[in-house]
Amino acid sequence: MAGQVGLSYKETVEALASFLEITLHTILYLRAIYPPSTFARRRAHGVPVYQSRHPQVREYIAEVVGLLRRELDQGNLRRVSVVVKSAETGVALERFLIDVGYGEVGVGAGGSKDVGMLNSPTADELSLMLRGFLIRLTALDGETTFAVIVETKDGLEPASNSSTDGNPIPWIPALNSDTLHPASQGLGAGQAGGEEGCVAKHEPLLHVKAVETGVIDLRLMVQECLAKTGVRNLQAFKQT
Repeated sequence: MAGQVGLSYKETVEALASFLEITLHTILYLRAIYPPSTFARRRAHGVPVYQSRHPQVREYIAEVVGLLRRELDQGNLRRVSVVVKSAETGVALERFLIDVGYGEVGVGAGGSKDVGMLNSPTADELSLMLRGFLIRLTALDGETTFAVIVETKDGLEPASNSSTDGNPIPWIPALNSDTLHPASQGLGAGQAGGEEGCVAKHEPLLHVKAVETGVIDLRLMVQECLAKTGVRNLQAFKQT
């Protein structure tokens, strides 16, 4: 990529937002959130992916991705988490985390967001990078549901929550048990963030793939939670 003019910041945002939409649909299929018969098989970036055929699911994901696109464009988005939860108990079973980083070029640069940037990837190069993200993981047993969690930079509320048109705000505070924060607030077992939650210090993150575009970088991680693994103390488990 050295010395070449590639995608503009805005084009990169659009490509990554489209990729996030593909990823959300595919996670729902791989984790059997909905019956496999409700998904259609597609190809994206040379990899088989899946798309829900249910109108309400597609509408919901499209709305979420539209909100994410706005946060990406403004450089606010820090992390997107897809939390797979038990449909019966609501306990987190697994998390797919996509961390977002930004290069110095593009963010807050105003008009330059529409201009191809030096040393940024071309469309083909970005597609090749994203191909490695589209991985297949073993489906969970039992009935599950999901939540999409967004983390912005410190002190920033999602820009889409500042709407003044009278409509309900699209983002609400996440349940503590759905986030990565360890149980350090003194909450007991069974409470949000307590022993039955997904405690970061007990459940390490599996780093799956990183994409470094120099404009907006992504890193995919997966975390299996206590409710799925049944391992309460990973250090003790390793030593036996």
